Amino acid sequence: MGFLDKLFGKKQEVEVKKEVLELKFDEIPDFLDKVYSESFSEIEKNVFSNLAEIKHLIKALEESLSNLEKQKVEQDTGHQRLRKIVVTSKKTLIERMRNMTVKLAPIQSNDFIELSSYCSNSVNLLETEVNSFGKNIAYTGIVLKEPIKDLGQKLKELNSVFIKTKKLFDSKKGLLDISSAKKSFEEIKQKNQLKQENSLKEKELLNQIDDSEEEIQELKKKLTELENSTEAKQHENLLQQKSGLMEKKQQTKTKLAELFYPVEKLLRSFRKLVEAKHFILTQEEKNLLNSYLSNPFLALKKDNNAETLKKIFNYIKELIKEGKISLKEKEKEKKINALNSLIEFDFFGNFFWELNETDKNLAEIEARINSLNISSKISSLKNNFSSLEHLKENYSAELQKQKSKSQELSQEIISLKNSLEKGLSEFSAKEITIQLKH
Repeated sequence: MGFLDKLFGKKQEVEVKKEVLELKFDEIPDFLDKVYSESFSEIEKNVFSNLAEIKHLIKALEESLSNLEKQKVEQDTGHQRLRKIVVTSKKTLIERMRNMTVKLAPIQSNDFIELSSYCSNSVNLLETEVNSFGKNIAYTGIVLKEPIKDLGQKLKELNSVFIKTKKLFDSKKGLLDISSAKKSFEEIKQKNQLKQENSLKEKELLNQIDDSEEEIQELKKKLTELENSTEAKQHENLLQQKSGLMEKKQQTKTKLAELFYPVEKLLRSFRKLVEAKHFILTQEEKNLLNSYLSNPFLALKKDNNAETLKKIFNYIKELIKEGKISLKEKEKEKKINALNSLIEFDFFGNFFWELNETDKNLAEIEARINSLNISSKISSLKNNFSSLEHLKENYSAELQKQKSKSQELSQEIISLKNSLEKGLSEFSAKEITIQLKH
């Protein structure tokens, strides 16, 4: 309830519904230009009409004050003390209201901001002043009811016009934000464009994911067919044979190493004598000696029937007997017997032939494995499969990023749209809704 309603009673208000207007997004720039143009002409037409009415009402208020001033209050009849209070209140009321009407007089200006400030200040001034001498109004009205009623009606009308004009200015203050509204429009437009671009990227990524999945399924099918093929079974059988031969070869190597173990130290001692030139060997013999100490298996392949090896064993045996390779007496006989055993040993029958046969079989199996080319084919398919899976994962990750961007853009667009609708509604005095493109 307003301050004047408390003093003079409240007039029933009629709720005015705003006109609802739906705008297509592309129509906003033209709408802003139109509202801007129309609103200023409306201000020029309505505001100056209201100011003229304010001037007229102030004059009418002054006439009511003059009429009130002429009204005499008989102090000799009725409640004399009360009537004295009424006389004093009447005088104070007239004096203060005349001062107020001077302050409320319309200013001579065409400036939008100055006129808006004048109306806003006048509304506040009217409320403050009338409230300050409210008791004077009440006391005076006890005796002079009709003049006070007339005065109250004039004040209500004046206050109503001030409020109406202030609201008009307030409703048009949004005009100053039209440039901001245009920026919001451009921002929504840009974000809509980005969203559309994102949508195209999402479709492209979905197609790429589908294509990758089709290729993956095709590769899976090829891989399954290849792994279950006759060639694959042959390949598996050959791998098992190869594994068996490799194991046999390793057993032979181990057996050879065990055979050399009792005389390995003697061979190393002999090499030291050769290196110190206390015993002379041919270059070929030196090479084979080093080879037997590092890899007996390879050395035996180079030394047919182990002839050079047996010559070296004979050299060592003579050096032991001569004392040039120092051993304890108990060890001498033991080591010489070991050397004699190896000199008599059939390396060709027990190792050389067997190793050659194993290598020959391995070479044949390896050739057959290579001719099938299954491992290479399976490896190639698996590599392609892995690459496609990785590519699909990258597409999926990128798709999620694009979806997050689109969602973020949608939220920003809705927020900007709501803000723009509110701004447009405020300075157009209509209920504006914006229809965005989809």
